[in-house]
Amino acid sequence: MKFITLTENLKQAINLAERITGKNVTLPVLSNILLSTNKNQLHVLATDLELGIELSVSGKVEESGQVVIPAKTFADFLNNLTSEKITLESEKQALKVTTESSEALFQGINPEDFPIIPEVKTEKTLELDKNLLRESLGQILPSIGYLTTKPELNGVYFHLDKNFLKLVGTDSFRLAEKTISSENFKTNLKPPLEMIVPVKTIQEVIRISQEGPEDISSILIYPEVNQVQFLFKNTNEIRLVSRLINGQFPEYASIIPNTTEVKISVKKKELAEAVRLAGLFCTKINDIKFLLKINQKKLTIEAQDPSLGKSQNVVALTEAQGPDLEISFNYRFVLDGLNSLTGEEVILGFNKETSPALFESKNDQNFVYLLMPIKI
Repeated sequence: MKFITLTENLKQAINLAERITGKNVTLPVLSNILLSTNKNQLHVLATDLELGIELSVSGKVEESGQVVIPAKTFADFLNNLTSEKITLESEKQALKVTTESSEALFQGINPEDFPIIPEVKTEKTLELDKNLLRESLGQILPSIGYLTTKPELNGVYFHLDKNFLKLVGTDSFRLAEKTISSENFKTNLKPPLEMIVPVKTIQEVIRISQEGPEDISSILIYPEVNQVQFLFKNTNEIRLVSRLINGQFPEYASIIPNTTEVKISVKKKELAEAVRLAGLFCTKINDIKFLLKINQKKLTIEAQDPSLGKSQNVVALTEAQGPDLEISFNYRFVLDGLNSLTGEEVILGFNKETSPALFESKNDQNFVYLLMPIKI
């Protein structure tokens, strides 16, 4: 194999692939990447057996071939290069790398030992704008659980219906739901479709959207029975293949209240600042108390710990309706919800001190964040 390309293009592809590699002691091949030439492209493959990625880099192929080398060492080497062009040459199972000012030899292993990344055969797709999908998944991500006893909560639930696509995440203490209307996606899938995509896959979809080639315009999702493929459309396509989580996502719709007895509007920045300040004085369970005075249009956030002291922070409400209320929350979960909301002003809805609270943005009714209170 002999391949010549721009260093920056290769560096970007290797950095995206390196994070996918596994750290399995019993299968050291998973810490490697496969480099393979085809026509005028270099294909870069990495996998941890649960998730696989294939990227392509344009360049000049003078000799075809393939080689498997350690991912991290190669990525670290590229990240320290300043040369514009780079040449890759295979020497048996090793890779010789040459630039204008440096040369290195990476010892590799037999390419036949590298695991095969599955090919998704379905032509049924769901296509979304890259930025829309990235931002939507970013809103859901903070609410996803990492529970060994409930693997079905360790991912994002996709529910495609005729008129919408819902993305949902929960850890049983809070829940986030994003609704994308059918006018914002294209599909030839026959609804309904339901699948749970692992959190690591979601993180990589977001990361590739942010750090990948700038000319990525949309993402095509190809669902199958036990796996899903995300195809990033650009000059050199990126293919991400993931196993799906087996299990039944909980029936959650009934716990989202249709109406709330207490509803307030407040500036998001002011509320977040008050929550952060109160959080400095909370106990080990991270509890803070909301004291709502509706007639005064005032929200007081309190926290107290015998060993630290106490804090009281007042936030003015722009709108308020309903009876007064006292309710306690985990302050970190409150901040996660506020950070997931867009716009300058947010709407909070409450019923009883033991019922979940509803967080919404005033300018985006397509995202809701549901938070269970702390019972003290």
